[in-house]
This record gives sequence, C-alpha cells and structure tokens, in this order.
Amino acid sequence: ESGDPGDRLGSKALVCVGGLTDGLLSLRYLPNLAKALKTLGWRTFQPVLQSSYRGWGFGSLQDDAEGLDKLLSFLETNRGISKVVVLGSSTGCQDAVHFLKVGMKKSLVHGIVLQAPVSDREALLAEQRSEDELTQLERFKQVASQMISEGKGSEVLPRSACQLFGPPDVITAYRFDSLTRRMADDDMFSSDLTESELREKLGHVNVPCLLAISADDEYVPPFVDSTALCHRMANAMAAFPANLTRSVILPNGGHGVRSPEGQAQFINAVTDFVSDLDQKLLRRLDWETALAADLQDRAAACGRPLLVALAGMPGAGKSTTSGVLRRLLHPKCFVVPLDGFHVPLQSLRSRPDADDAVYRRGAADTFDPEGLCEKLRQVVEGQEPKVWFPDFDHAVGDPVDDTLCFERSLHRIVLVEGLYLLRQQDGWGSLADFFDYKIYLEADLEECIARVKERNKAIPGYTPEEIDRRCDEVDRANAKVVQESVNQADLIVQTDLDKASR
Repeated sequence: ESGDPGDRLGSKALVCVGGLTDGLLSLRYLPNLAKALKTLGWRTFQPVLQSSYRGWGFGSLQDDAEGLDKLLSFLETNRGISKVVVLGSSTGCQDAVHFLKVGMKKSLVHGIVLQAPVSDREALLAEQRSEDELTQLERFKQVASQMISEGKGSEVLPRSACQLFGPPDVITAYRFDSLTRRMADDDMFSSDLTESELREKLGHVNVPCLLAISADDEYVPPFVDSTALCHRMANAMAAFPANLTRSVILPNGGHGVRSPEGQAQFINAVTDFVSDLDQKLLRRLDWETALAADLQDRAAACGRPLLVALAGMPGAGKSTTSGVLRRLLHPKCFVVPLDGFHVPLQSLRSRPDADDAVYRRGAADTFDPEGLCEKLRQVVEGQEPKVWFPDFDHAVGDPVDDTLCFERSLHRIVLVEGLYLLRQQDGWGSLADFFDYKIYLEADLEECIARVKERNKAIPGYTPEEIDRRCDEVDRANAKVVQESVNQADLIVQTDLDKASR
C-alpha cells in the first residue's frame, strides 16, 4: 500500500494491476496518482500477482482473478475496504474486465480504469517484423494450438517463442495462444473485432469505466485508429447506454504514460472519475444486472423465446435500460422498439383529424399494436429461422420495414420497449397478453417531461418554445395514459430510487 502506515485510513481503495513484466511501482505515474487520491480519501494498493514480473508467460486471466479475489477479501476483512476501483494498465486491463465477469468479490468493485487497453495480438505487429519472425509467429501459434488440443496447454514453448514478445522468459502454450489468437481469452481490444464480438468481450462491464488512450502508444500499429477504437470499446459495454463511460486521449506519454504532461492529464482524469463516484454521479448497474440474470433464468426455463415487455412514461429510461440489458444478455437478447410500429405519416395525414393526429403523434392511437402482435405471433408460433421487424428512422421521420432481424437459433429473449405495452384498452389488450414478463419503469413525471424537453431540442424545425409546449400538451398526456397500466406489471422498477419492487 502507498503512503505512511499512520495515514492508512479510509474504506475506499484503488487497486492497480500492471501489464506484462510489470511489478511494484513499475508504473511511473502511480506514486503521484496515489498522492492525488489520498486527498480524496482513497488508498492505493498494488498487488504482486502470479503473472507479475517474469510470471506473465505462465499466468492467466483466471489465475489473476483468483489473486485479486484473495486481495479484495483481505482488504475487506483486514483493512476495512468496502469500495474499490480497479485500475488495469496494459494487459492488466484484461484482468480488470475479466474480474468483473468471474470475481467472487466483484461486488466490491464500483468502477474500473483501463489505461492503455491495447491488443497484444496487434502489438506484435506494431514494430517492423522480419519474414523469419512472422513465420515463427505463425508456426508457434500452430504448435500452441496443437499442444492445447493434446491437453498440454500448461507446458512451455521454446524460448524463441517468448522472445517474440520481448523478454527471454518462459511462456506456456496456453498463454501464447491467449495472447496471439483472435477471440482468445486475452483478445479483448483488437481493432478487427466486430461490434458483436466486442460486446461478447466487454458487454458485461456493468460499472463506470474510464478508458485512457495514449495517442502515441508505441504498441498500437499505425493501421489502428485509437480514438475510434476507444469509442467502439466503450459502446460495447453495458455501462455505455447509461452514460457511465468516460474516455481521455493523452496526446503524449506513450504506452506507460511516461511524460509529465501525460501523467498530469491522466491523474486529473482519474481523480475526476473517483470524485464523480463519491458524489454518486456515477453508479453501478445493480438492478439492471439482477434483472438480466433473472431474465436469463426465465428464458432457460421457457420452451420458446421469452417475450418481455419494458414499459414506462416518455423519458423514464426505456431505451437506456433496453440498451443495457441487450449488452448484459448479448448475444441472446433481441430488442424491439415500439417506435418501429408508429403509424406512417402518410396514413396519419389521410385521417379526418389529420392535423391533430400528426401533432399528437406518439399517442396510443398513432401506433399499430396489431402489426406488433403479428410479428410476435411469428416469433412464438412460427418456424421461420428469421423474423424481420421494422425500426423507426429519425432521419425520415417514419418506420422502415425489415430493419431488425430476430434469429431463432440465436435469440432466446425478445425485449419489446415502449409506452403502451401494458395497456388493456383501445386495442392494446391482445398485445399485453403476448408477454411472459412485464416490467414497468416508474419515475417522477416532472423529471420525465424535463428529459423529453431536453431530448427533443435535437429535433430540427421547432423553436424551444414549440418543443416545450408540445411536451406539456402531448407527452404529458401520453405519460398519464401510460401510468394507468402500471398495475399490469410483474415488476415495477423505481428508477429514480435505483431499486425494484414486485
């Protein structure tokens, strides 16, 4: 632990996990970071794990997770620590992400910092490689794969395999494979991973996350756009839809943030991050994670795709919650926005009350519940491998057919989010009967209307006064209609209070 023994007070701790070959204080910014955090009441710890120093070649993410569990258990029992932020540096970033998935003490973790989350697989190509080295790399990848298939993953490769990474230490077949194979355990941050693959690797990140990228990182190849990749990584996390991800691009300092300017910027970003945690401006996704686990259990017991309704007033957080759940349940969760079943503008304009219908668009009678019923019937009763759903295109202001694809072999949960899903009147009752589980997001009406007013400022062609007036006249009326169906829910989530009731 950093600091004098007499100063070691407080229940909040930053736990720093280094990368390959790192050990105590190998990160140059750590002493100054510890001093800055001390002023905020945070203590700083750096463990020596099995993979530290020369142990990196025969360690694993699972080994490190077990080591972190022992550390956090000790800190909780013997040091009074109840709140932890895990800072991963370089390959330590994989440790932080993996611990959130498997750690027995992950409930202590309230945030993670990923400093230099780079791809080890791509880092091998960051420096100029000779043809002989590239040939060796491919050969050792094949050898490692063969050894693993023979149950020899813990046995070591020749020293020359380890030297491809730099230091002439020892590396096992498993560790070599994990660091060099696409979608292997350590392959979380590669630029060639698809959006779906990134969600598979990072979707479970349900705590606030700060990503710190160095623009001049020497382990990032020239063909990688670090800024774009940073955004893609953040977007893959469950924390992203809830606005719980932060990022900082350090202009200089390299992989280890060695420059004084880079260190100062990074330390400021970390202290701001933990300050937001302390002020409860950032939170863990606790009820969302519990709900995702519950839906997963319900889906496993269901002989067909589980149909879930997520309802609530305008501005209650339906889109945010569905985005979080889709990532937590990736790839099994298919999200259907009710907005895709808006009655098209052309149809509204053909009504006798055309002007009023267009102005009130979003009211219960401006949707097509029968169309949604038919699509859900195809999911439940049909045998087609794919069922296509419409989505709303804000650029054209209308639904677009066949945009979202339900895949029967992949999706076990169909989550429909929208205003009137629990409504029993005006032709909506038959839709509500389709759902196996109904969730209602409860929130303060005035706060919801304020959010809608802020959100609608992005709509072109309207003055702020027109937006405010329409929200008060239309969205407020819609919200009151939605509130009438709250008693139809199986689960009511009090989003403002961050708790749920049944």
